[in-house]
Amino acid sequence: MSSVRCYTQCKTEKFSLTWTITKFSFAEAVVRSSSFTNASEELKWSLLLYTNGVSHYEGYLSLYFQLDSGPQTGIRAKGRMVILNSDGEEAISGEIKVHTMRDRNVLGFDTFARREDVMDEEAGILRDDTLTVTCEIHVLLPPENTQRQQVKVPVCRMADELGNLWDQSLLPDCSLVVGGQEFQAHKAILAARCPVFRAMFTHDMKERQTNRVEIQGVEPEVLRELVTFIYSGKAPNIQDMAADLLVAADMYLLDRLKRICEEVLCRSLTVENAAEILIIADFHLTPELKEEAITFINSHFSDVLRTPGWKTVQMDHPCLMAELYRSLVSAGASPSKRPRLY
Repeated sequence: MSSVRCYTQCKTEKFSLTWTITKFSFAEAVVRSSSFTNASEELKWSLLLYTNGVSHYEGYLSLYFQLDSGPQTGIRAKGRMVILNSDGEEAISGEIKVHTMRDRNVLGFDTFARREDVMDEEAGILRDDTLTVTCEIHVLLPPENTQRQQVKVPVCRMADELGNLWDQSLLPDCSLVVGGQEFQAHKAILAARCPVFRAMFTHDMKERQTNRVEIQGVEPEVLRELVTFIYSGKAPNIQDMAADLLVAADMYLLDRLKRICEEVLCRSLTVENAAEILIIADFHLTPELKEEAITFINSHFSDVLRTPGWKTVQMDHPCLMAELYRSLVSAGASPSKRPRLY
């Protein structure tokens, strides 16, 4: 007799959005964000902000999700909304419990924040009259019903097993030398996963003859992380070295790792590192990161221009200075806040 188990799996899909409103004190009574959608574009959302509250709630910021397009049967959703301060930290937040929504319905807060608290300079929420809101919303997807025989198939652990070859230096046939350190590795795996190593080991090059690769321009710990990714598809220490790892990934034509580093750096922009990240993004052709860095610098310009990285941009990268100037002009920055090109 066979035994069968039935499963009902409930899943959610998450949407997230960061919304920056410049010249906030001049904003009209109601401001709407651009639309954002899921991957299939079946659901379309926007944010609504009433800058002086809705009826009976004057003096507040009223903030809502609006479902612009969705199924006729409606959806179940919950969310979270946050106003960031000028340092990118959470200043005001609110959780939204699960509700059923249909087209043009809104979900949010009539009294999300007191307007005078947001406008108060000592609160540090507005910088250069710019308000930043982040939000995420979780939507319940239709449940999936399955039934299956009670045969448990082991999880594929190929990435972990290949990673063990690297971590434990099992049966190596080549060495990577960097900064006075030597790492044992496997030519077949390096060649299969990295175009640069493939060229070394399949063409008539010194590395093919000696089974030894001398690497320049990369720190040992960065190389270790890069090779860990080659073997396992994982980069466990990427948060601590995303900028250096992006440079190395570009050098070794590891496009997926490069894009992962780009995503991490987009989330890690600060006043102190924005200028340096802009230079890296420009030199290593990462357009999304470059756009994020320019937008961040525009929003925090008066602070960024006091950093050492800004002096490097100003002295050594005139083309970037010109791009920043055009961007600030397009954003309506006053002449006193535009960068000097000399």
